[in-house]
Amino acid sequence: MENINKKEKILEAALDVFFKKSFYEATMDDIAQLSGVKKPTIYYYYPSKIDLASQLMEVNVKKIFKKISKIISTTDNIKQRIKMMTDFYINLLEENSKIFIVMERIGYDFMQKEESKKTINELFRKLRKKQKEAGDLFGEVILSSGKRVSGDLFLYSLVAALGRVIFENVSEGRKPKKDDLLAIGDIFIASVK
Repeated sequence: MENINKKEKILEAALDVFFKKSFYEATMDDIAQLSGVKKPTIYYYYPSKIDLASQLMEVNVKKIFKKISKIISTTDNIKQRIKMMTDFYINLLEENSKIFIVMERIGYDFMQKEESKKTINELFRKLRKKQKEAGDLFGEVILSSGKRVSGDLFLYSLVAALGRVIFENVSEGRKPKKDDLLAIGDIFIASVK
């Protein structure tokens, strides 16, 4: 239990530090000071800053897909699922926009160097697998045109559209407009039978 608490303290501190500084500006000393966990202990759990940042992203994205899977299992009505997912993203953004900023910052910083680029690509493979599992749960979707598409493709498109608006606004220092996110939900609702 104590180990879990230490790991959570480290991840919470890392979120705050990466929110204030870029990945490359942030130090393990910053994280140790804020978390109250000694630096050697941090290195015990996370051998490098790249490992720590990857774990932070993975934990938060897994939480998102866990919630998406719960939404999918709540109803079979595709339009209701889309509405619930859109509302979930709006609520998540209102409750904790910090995580979107940190994920965008880490993702951008990781793509700048070969060592971290490999790590972020591996992380994206893991996350894509989680998304595919949620898409398989979603099941086949019949579009308003009559065309059938996999739930994976449909869910990927919806999450990408919502994420794009959020990341684009957050990276510019603006809060995404709720109406823009609701409009994306409406577009996807209109696209299905």
